[in-house]
Amino acid sequence: MRLINRVLAALLSLALIAVSLLLIIEVIVDRASHRTAVVNWHTAYHWAQRNTWIAGSIRVTSGILILIGLVLLIAELKRARVSRFAADPAGAGADGIETAYTRRGLAAAIRSAVTAVDGVRSAAVKVKRRKVKIAAIASAQDRAAARSLRDPIAEAARERLTALKLRRSPSVLVRVAPRSR
Repeated sequence: MRLINRVLAALLSLALIAVSLLLIIEVIVDRASHRTAVVNWHTAYHWAQRNTWIAGSIRVTSGILILIGLVLLIAELKRARVSRFAADPAGAGADGIETAYTRRGLAAAIRSAVTAVDGVRSAAVKVKRRKVKIAAIASAQDRAAARSLRDPIAEAARERLTALKLRRSPSVLVRVAPRSR
């Protein structure tokens, strides 16, 4: 979302600069020679004199602009994606120092703990704000053997999260699939 905000801000500022320069040019040319320079604004001026604020076209345009503004407002009020997970500095032996783990670092730590479990061939870890999703592939082709790995995998992930001493430990969700043939 941050990239979109920057692009929209740049486009909006460029548009405002262009309109401001155009307005300055139009005012100077109108005062000097009583004619338009770039934009024939006389037709827009006469159209605005003929139409009232309760005209249908004005209401539809205003409604569309209000909806666009509300969508942008709601998009900005959405919470940003957590990029760092705060660690408890007292538990880590670093009183007075702000410590945190990145999303990628946390996923790598959990992945290494999960792949250390016997019977796990590989694992993919997704770290969200409140949840850690683990998708593991068992070495066995049997579904029952794959299901039996769910508890050891979850326990290994929880132990690693406890060892990292996060301020708020996310919940762990495990999905284990048997090895494909």
